[in-house]
Amino acid sequence: MRGTFKLTTWLRVGLVVAAFLLAGHRLALSRPSPHRLRFAHTFTTESERKILDGAIAEFETSHPGIKIEQMISNSEVYNTVGWRLQFQGRNPPDIFFHWQGFKVEYCIEIGWAMDLSPFLSPGFVDEFVPSAIRKQNGGLYFLPQSVDISNLVWYNRDLFARLNLPEPKSLEEWRQLCVVIRQAGVLPLAQGNRDLWPMGNFAAELLGQTLGADAASRLFRPRAPFRADDLRGLNTLVSLRQKHGFDLPGVLDEGSVGSLSDIDAKVMFLSGKSAQHILGSWFLADIEDARRKNELKFRVGVFPVPAATGEVDAMTAVSTGFLVNPRTKNPKAAVAFLELLLSEKYQSEFARLGNLSVRRDAPAFTNDPLAKRMLAILAATPALVPPPDTGYRPEQASVFYEMVGRLMTGKLPLEDASAYWSREKENLARKGL
Repeated sequence: MRGTFKLTTWLRVGLVVAAFLLAGHRLALSRPSPHRLRFAHTFTTESERKILDGAIAEFETSHPGIKIEQMISNSEVYNTVGWRLQFQGRNPPDIFFHWQGFKVEYCIEIGWAMDLSPFLSPGFVDEFVPSAIRKQNGGLYFLPQSVDISNLVWYNRDLFARLNLPEPKSLEEWRQLCVVIRQAGVLPLAQGNRDLWPMGNFAAELLGQTLGADAASRLFRPRAPFRADDLRGLNTLVSLRQKHGFDLPGVLDEGSVGSLSDIDAKVMFLSGKSAQHILGSWFLADIEDARRKNELKFRVGVFPVPAATGEVDAMTAVSTGFLVNPRTKNPKAAVAFLELLLSEKYQSEFARLGNLSVRRDAPAFTNDPLAKRMLAILAATPALVPPPDTGYRPEQASVFYEMVGRLMTGKLPLEDASAYWSREKENLARKGL
């Protein structure tokens, strides 16, 4: 995720749990009906609600007798406990929002999600980029709404032009480019890993490129064995640290990557103190904000973390989207509503709010060259790797993030990383995790 979980969130979680436990019968609406679809989501802003209300109104007009009731939740609470609690009462949702990864797989495994394939219109899935449509357990359960790319290399185009540096086409070229930048007296990368997820997500992408998405995913499974060679992709992290890609005298002290926050790091980049910054697609909003305030003094470019020669062109990203409850009384109508909501008409409206759509025609939704570049990168990437904190069990993700944090600060040699991870996975296994 993009930030830490705060005390106020836990208080909200407690209130939600109490409400469900003490007053669940009063919170429940009428029983499931083929004439009503309950839609659970986390779209809370006025702009988002306006788009949803428009789609619902159009659907209800074209489907007389069917009404859609919205169940709206706070995003953090929903992501933590709400997604489970909504299935504990007598009236679970017919359609519900989720983040692709461990939670979607859990919903499929426990029987909270249905295979949508029999109800989809011919050619509908072809409207999306291939990497966003995943077959799971032999079926198609999840329809994507948008995607957050977790790792992109944002760079100072003016500096690159001054140093005559092209965008790298391979990991080898990029690592050498970082060396050249530092030799020119410029901090190659401003990164903050105090909360562990920034470099942890970057490391997950490196493993996905080295091993492939499926093999990398197996490393996070409980009790899954692995070899020391499976972590060879993390050599890039160690190499960048050893060659001082994250530090520069007078700008950022050696080892500061472990104590600097992700916010501090992006401010350093936007103020021109580094040549590059690795962060997700949401960073575009910060760039636009700096432009509007006339605080950005250079042109910004972006390229994907390049794969090494001969390796998989994989990218870390998390999709948001929707599933349908197999207990719904009207699966055909539920899928028809999702097809409308995910159509060009409404996805283009969400794109204007900053959403990165995974539709093939998404580049036509924006005039921003950086947004178009990100969409082109996404369309050209054959494999997506989930960020550990959404793709896998939280305990497994936490162990990985901690291991990467130790590698980044030199507290754990790479040759000891496999033993460290194996030991921590065994500790989790003894706890049944």
